Amino acid sequence: MRQVNLYEAKTHLSRLVEEAAQGAEIVIAKNGKPMARLVAPQPETNKPKKRELGQWAHLADPNDHRTREEWLRDWKAMDKEIERDFYRGMEEGGGEYDTSWPDTSSTPTRSSGPRKDRQSSEKKRSPKSGKRKTSSS
Repeated sequence: MRQVNLYEAKTHLSRLVEEAAQGAEIVIAKNGKPMARLVAPQPETNKPKKRELGQWAHLADPNDHRTREEWLRDWKAMDKEIERDFYRGMEEGGGEYDTSWPDTSSTPTRSSGPRKDRQSSEKKRSPKSGKRKTSSS
């Protein structure tokens, strides 16, 4: 294990990285106090497994005995077919799909009118003062 000061590490970083790649362990110190360690990375042994089907796994047929490569080939062919049909439909003006923007919204907004479940208040406001008065006054 070799210790170098921060200035030397800054000045000779490329050389130190090469040494670490060859297996050397280099400690970088600031004012004599170790601050960092330069070592070669370890090969990853626990790589996460690639997802297969993900949330579509329940659609997989247990009687389908294709190899992974055959399955991927068929999947890509289906994907190309879907893409081809999509673009063909776009070129034909959308086909049976209505691409116009709707005139109304199904989302209720305040402009949809008064709420029917709200009870009206017994108190009314005076138009001039804004103070509340009861209907008996």
